[in-house]
Amino acid sequence: MIQVRILTVSDRCAAGTSTDTSGPYIAERLEEWRPGGVALTRECVSDDVIKIQGALNRVVELANADKSGQEHLFISSGGTGLSPRDVTVQAISPLLEKQATGIMSALVSLCVQKTPFAMLSNPLVGSIGRCLVVCLPGSKKAVAENLDILFQVLGHILDLISDSKSSISSFHTSMQQSGHSNTAPVKKQQTEHVCPHKTGAPAQKKVDTSRRGVAFRARHSTWPMLPVDEALTVITRAATSHPLQTRTLSTVLPRPGEPAPAHGHVTSSVVLAREDLPNYRASIKDGYAVLAGDGPGVYKVVAVSKMGHSSGLVLESGTVSRVTTGGMVPLGADAVVQVEDTELVSSTPDGEEDTIKILSSVSPGTDIRPVGSDIARGDVLLPGGCRILAAELGLLASQGITNVDVRSKPRIAVISTGNELVASGSEISSGQVRDSNTPALLHLLREDGYNVTLSAHFPDSLHDVTEGLRSALKNVDIILTTGGVSMGECDYIKEALPAVGGTVHFGRVHMKPGKPTTFATFPSGQLYFGLPGNPVSAMVTYKLFVLPALKVWEGRDSAPSVMKVELPETRNLDPRPEYIRAVYNNGEVRLTGGQCSSRLLSMRSANLLLKLPPRSDTCTSVLQGTLVDAMIIGPL
Repeated sequence: MIQVRILTVSDRCAAGTSTDTSGPYIAERLEEWRPGGVALTRECVSDDVIKIQGALNRVVELANADKSGQEHLFISSGGTGLSPRDVTVQAISPLLEKQATGIMSALVSLCVQKTPFAMLSNPLVGSIGRCLVVCLPGSKKAVAENLDILFQVLGHILDLISDSKSSISSFHTSMQQSGHSNTAPVKKQQTEHVCPHKTGAPAQKKVDTSRRGVAFRARHSTWPMLPVDEALTVITRAATSHPLQTRTLSTVLPRPGEPAPAHGHVTSSVVLAREDLPNYRASIKDGYAVLAGDGPGVYKVVAVSKMGHSSGLVLESGTVSRVTTGGMVPLGADAVVQVEDTELVSSTPDGEEDTIKILSSVSPGTDIRPVGSDIARGDVLLPGGCRILAAELGLLASQGITNVDVRSKPRIAVISTGNELVASGSEISSGQVRDSNTPALLHLLREDGYNVTLSAHFPDSLHDVTEGLRSALKNVDIILTTGGVSMGECDYIKEALPAVGGTVHFGRVHMKPGKPTTFATFPSGQLYFGLPGNPVSAMVTYKLFVLPALKVWEGRDSAPSVMKVELPETRNLDPRPEYIRAVYNNGEVRLTGGQCSSRLLSMRSANLLLKLPPRSDTCTSVLQGTLVDAMIIGPL
């Protein structure tokens, strides 16, 4: 039995505004091709990279978990053309372990014989483990033409991928017998399928086109460069899909000098005031509680009300009570006269006030804070999604709230890669570099309120990178690596991610610095950020991509703080949008010197990233004094 998932990729079909004809047609043809031998399921998604990859990943997970030896086929229609919304090939090709270029060439070349427009489609055929992946054009006519060709070899392809030795052997035997049936004296030109390992002939030397054959590695990246905004949208969507988890933390300082456990966390729900604040009528000033109707005159001081004490007195007309700022206004009094508007008339032998003179009139309510005037019971003390910092902890303390429900922070791994790296405290020899990325990222995370669960270093080995990622995924929610994501022969990250279940959403971003930035997700909702190895690139891409994801993970607003500043000097533009480092101090902006991505000095004291547009035919530089957007990345 062949397990088949048919995926229709179409915005309109997914929205219900158009009828899917290709999906049912594929199902019909497959049942005709192998009557009773296929178990079909169908799905329809919009032209969205994440949804397409998710559909494939679910099929691959089932295939990997299947120990029965069944064959698995994923076949899609739609999204293989050249329009902006055609993203199926872009979504699927990075996930494939092998691509069947011969089959793809045959599909295009044979279909072109029927219509020249077939050359505009880009069918994709390959495999992931024991799952065959076929991506066909969206029109029913194109699907029919491609299936006519594909069905000629589909059975044998599935046998090869599933390693069905008996079926492969039987097929080879039949093909060999067919080849020997020709008894003509001349040497027969071999046109049938004859596997080289069955002919007994010496094996031909094969060109290793894998990335490990460095001479034949790709000279140009196959990853399209996403604009920064699109990359952020992909990241935000993935981070938002993570279900928010909550925990209860104390708001009380555990020891002098240590912050409360809830500090820096985000409230998971609204926190309401339990009490009125103040819970008594409090004097706003130092002075005398009076009955406003008594007016100016000489009055006997009958009581004193200080902070934290209550006299229990009910003030009567013709008397006053001395009060301090914040002290309780006694019952009967309806105003406070500030001490500056009084004079001493007489005192007692022990130096207490006996009588004083009120010099000015006051109206009822003067300088009295009513009960609940600051915070009324039931008021919203903290909204949901509020970050708990100093003021918030003060508010909670004022209400006697010692525990609060917060959103769990992600568990984070920071991993450096590269044989050249040594620990920052080590001596180095020629060709070695001290690891500056790990301490920089650890402290950036701490400054932004996040702790690191795991810190590690991977050497340049596909096995070590793969197994290291596999191990890290057992313990963390978000992985940050530095290095290993570019075009070098020792850059193994993009190859290792699919091997541990990762779906790579993009592998390059249209920006400077940080072009090789890579982002992936895993079926359990974990996020992966592959940051470039150059120190400045790693820190800039952390601020642009990682920090917003961390905020979204907690349910916070991820939008950066941006201000307009004047460019301090004329700058020639790069073909990519550029983020240059600058320092803002006392209203003045200065650049931090050379902006090379390896020059960590350019990050020293930087608190702004100035965004410059890409070079165009009409604009090759930005003049000094031009207003540009500046992203705030540090204290101003």
